[in-house]
Amino acid sequence: MSVEAPPEEPVQKPAKNAKTGEYHFLGKHRTIFAICLIVAAAAHVLVLLVFGTYTLFKGSTPRMPFTSEGGVPSEDVGMEAPPEVAPETMEETAVESTTSPSDSPAADTDMVLAVSGMVSPSMSINAAPPVLAPPSATGSEKIVSKPASRSPGKASSVNFFGVKGEGTNVYFVVDLSDSMVEQDKGGIEGYKNLKEKLGQMIQSLSPETNFNVAFYGDAVDLFMPNSVPATPENKQAAMKFLPRYMANTSQRGNLTRNYQPKISTLPSNGGTSRMDLGLAAAFEGRADTIFVLTDGKPVIQRAMNEKEREEYRKKTADSEISVADRQKYEKEVAEYRKKYEEYNEEMKKYRERYADKITEKARREAENRAKGKGKVIEGKGFVVDSVKIPGLPDAPKAPTAPTAPQPKAQGKAVAQPSLGNWQDDDILEYLKETIAKTYKKDGYELPSIHGVAFLAKPAEEKFLRSLASRNNGNFMRISAPIRGSAPSP
Repeated sequence: MSVEAPPEEPVQKPAKNAKTGEYHFLGKHRTIFAICLIVAAAAHVLVLLVFGTYTLFKGSTPRMPFTSEGGVPSEDVGMEAPPEVAPETMEETAVESTTSPSDSPAADTDMVLAVSGMVSPSMSINAAPPVLAPPSATGSEKIVSKPASRSPGKASSVNFFGVKGEGTNVYFVVDLSDSMVEQDKGGIEGYKNLKEKLGQMIQSLSPETNFNVAFYGDAVDLFMPNSVPATPENKQAAMKFLPRYMANTSQRGNLTRNYQPKISTLPSNGGTSRMDLGLAAAFEGRADTIFVLTDGKPVIQRAMNEKEREEYRKKTADSEISVADRQKYEKEVAEYRKKYEEYNEEMKKYRERYADKITEKARREAENRAKGKGKVIEGKGFVVDSVKIPGLPDAPKAPTAPTAPQPKAQGKAVAQPSLGNWQDDDILEYLKETIAKTYKKDGYELPSIHGVAFLAKPAEEKFLRSLASRNNGNFMRISAPIRGSAPSP
């Protein structure tokens, strides 16, 4: 029986144009393709409309300010937390007194003499002095500052012993000289209260505000090499840093001297109150707000400028030490060595004979030192009151070393000149130029400098008042020792 195969379906051919005989494009699928094309175009138009509307809406909405740390929005509320018990302060009054030179002694002569060779006086002549503009006649000029707009961090308000300021990168520059712990200023206990208040100010800073501390005496100790955010960790580190300074009568002044300026400084042979270096550290850190607390003004021993150095070189080149002076000095040195040997023998016998009384005197002086009985002398530190022990005579006195001869030119001695200290106007002009060069170089706006005079004399606080007025800052005078916080009931 044969099975008949089903008929094959005819293959459908594309439709032809009735007139031209050509086949239609896509044939019967042309309608479906057109519908898909229309739907796709409509979808694209809808997406563009939605995205454009969102962009326009976002551009018209005020943006939330963000900090530099993780995009956390910053609030508009300032963080102001003044000390719980503010020291007695007095509003700034116009006291125009003539600037008087400092009472600090000039630098000692730098003499290097060898008995065998007798070389001439020598000194460092490496650092060239900066070119200073003519001193300003008045302190009325101001450098405009906008601290809050400089840093991406959050601005914090600070009540610095009565002076209020606001900044995003705050530096506290505090005097560490011996005079800050004199008895009429509260002594060591008064400085402890000062550090307590400073710690409260640091604790009040917003975590997004950067800060640093610069203690200055004859050098500068920095809390951190650069300013750091006021995070809980950095605040805790600052609370461990502050107590070390002026902790007792024997632990005074600079401890680390860890700041070495990279910017040009005043040519100097040292000094006892280097506020200029403390401010230079703040300038290098690009602080927008600087608070200064001091009982005086900078004491900076002036070094020779290039012209003075050249004149000194010429004089020393033509000078010499005569044979007679050399022989005289050698004889005096021989006699001095003999007397010093005799002095050592006398001291040995003195210590052996009065050992118990010497020990008692040392013990009582240590007690007086611990109780703060004595006085602080600038440059010498704390000098304890002398203790008299019955039956203990004065110790033998050491012989005086002979004075080395000076080279002479045409019969006149040639010595390194004593140049005294830099004057106020010179220091202020240097600071002005340094600020301009340091900040404008990197496109930063200029800082505000606020000053607090701590029981300072009118002639000395005049410098701090001028510094603040020239740098868009405020000035305040503290007229009593700084008190600590009242104990909690």
